Amino acid sequence: MIIFGHRGAPGYPRRAENTAASFRKALQYGAAGIEFDVRRCGDGRLVVIHDETVDRTTNGRGRVANLSYSELEKLDAGCGERIPLLTDVLDKFGPQCLLNIELKDGGIAEDVKRLVVERKLERRIIVSAFQWDELRPLAPEIPIGLLSSRLKGLVVAARELGAVAIHPRWDSVTERLVKTAHDADLQIHIWTVNDPAKISSLQTMGVDGVFTDCPERMSMIVGPVIKQGL
Repeated sequence: MIIFGHRGAPGYPRRAENTAASFRKALQYGAAGIEFDVRRCGDGRLVVIHDETVDRTTNGRGRVANLSYSELEKLDAGCGERIPLLTDVLDKFGPQCLLNIELKDGGIAEDVKRLVVERKLERRIIVSAFQWDELRPLAPEIPIGLLSSRLKGLVVAARELGAVAIHPRWDSVTERLVKTAHDADLQIHIWTVNDPAKISSLQTMGVDGVFTDCPERMSMIVGPVIKQGL
């Protein structure tokens, strides 16, 4: 079972999420992959941040879409870390581990694809989104995963879009869902799980991966990490 550091290893409540320090920590704690969020900022560049605004995760205020990167990089995103560019994360962490990129804005898939292909990282990446149609420009060149908090139509849509995985919420997972996904040649990665007992239960069910804020709690459960392409 693959452990993805959810926004790195920010703990919970989360601190310095989606920063280089958080990603490094996740890998030090044994995660085989990192998950992070991407938006477009005011000057058109793609930045790694979860929320529409910088208010919660930095010492600044304002909408990401209204701020240039020169403004964003001056902010403290926790522990003195800055908001990274997507290119920085691809260059630094792409050769080291699996990267799960979650699209938070519409209309950015083509740019994400271009940056990934330029670096020949296609088999080190999975791109996910709750808005499934946003993923259409990516497959089949880049693996995609469908995020959802509900199960209705999830497997069918994943097959139609050429996805490699589904990413359901932890409290919706059943053994039947795992079997249905595997029968459809889909991996199943679960978000967001911070309880080691739940991780162990999901591993018993046969899930392929989990997203966690606390990868340091998981290494004893899942054993050696798996650093392979998706």
